[in-house]
Amino acid sequence: MLSRIAVLAALLAMLCAAGCSGEPENGFKDSRPEVMLELKGALKAANIPFRVDDQGSIKYSNKYDSAFKQIKDRIEKDMSGGIAWKLDDAASREYLKNLLASMGKKYWVQPRDDGEWILWHPTSRAQEREVQMKVVEHAEKLGKK
Repeated sequence: MLSRIAVLAALLAMLCAAGCSGEPENGFKDSRPEVMLELKGALKAANIPFRVDDQGSIKYSNKYDSAFKQIKDRIEKDMSGGIAWKLDDAASREYLKNLLASMGKKYWVQPRDDGEWILWHPTSRAQEREVQMKVVEHAEKLGKK
């Protein structure tokens, strides 16, 4: 009898070590991997403890619900609108990512059924045209090689 109790206690300890905090949890899952990636990074930066379950949902304590919602809403707002470009060749996609990074522009990679799209927010129509022109010039240089 004592060994059964010890086995049950050990199993319970293992289950709690795997994510049981004793506090009620909320969960969130989005079908867009870029949203989940941004959210995990933002939660880490805000020191909000979370875990990812077997189904890919982010689980966090109820006490962080307000902060979680603020972070999620900010990410959703940041990722809405803007410009999404699909570039067929990998070299042009990498060039655009490097160009945006060198300009200090945040961008998101969105895998879709028809390929990889890069979402970003230009500060003006002129900036959008400037970046577009640089990408076209780069693609033309690649075509001449």
